[in-house]
Amino acid sequence: MQRYLNEMTVLGDLLADPCLHYFPDGTAVLRITLETRSEQRDEYTNEIVISSEHHDAVLYGIQAEQVAWSMHQGDALWLCGPLRRRHFLDGVTGRSGTVCEIEARQINILRVKQSYLSPLLAFCPDWRPTNGQSNNGLRSQTQVSGRAA
Repeated sequence: MQRYLNEMTVLGDLLADPCLHYFPDGTAVLRITLETRSEQRDEYTNEIVISSEHHDAVLYGIQAEQVAWSMHQGDALWLCGPLRRRHFLDGVTGRSGTVCEIEARQINILRVKQSYLSPLLAFCPDWRPTNGQSNNGLRSQTQVSGRAA
């Protein structure tokens, strides 16, 4: 039995439009920031105080491409994965630093503004966000020559 658990689960809104990049070997990589908000009542003034937190995450492969192609700023995303610390050195400026980010292993696109989907639907008419269902984004099984595909 494992004694330690390094697992982060975040449900939040994209802080900015995703910008997809590719490694030299062709693997897609997407770095995003999710914003979470919480409300608390101030015990002295009795006013509701809203606080927000920002969580950096990185996605790889097909998950990175799905989020980059179908989501924009303000859309809701659920993700789960280990928290990783990464050290970097910027070759241009010489600046070095450390970044702590969630390496997303599981994602679920929860809310997407439908107006953004129209260009995608022109090429993939059966594609829709899963909204918690695990059928690879398809609305239903497609019939191919009389049998389910």
